[in-house]
Amino acid sequence: MVKGTPSRGKRQKRSHIKCRRCGSVSFSLHARYCVACGFGKSGRMREYKWQEKKP
Repeated sequence: MVKGTPSRGKRQKRSHIKCRRCGSVSFSLHARYCVACGFGKSGRMREYKWQEKKP
């Protein structure tokens, strides 16, 4: 069972590309939506209250 350095060489495909809406490299090619802003899944920007800094 190989799970060390040789396995790292098999990582050649891109799982995420640049998002058209937010510009982040977070648009999933498999699921076809951006995990950063929600583009492709929602018309609204993805944001949560827990992301904000508390005073």
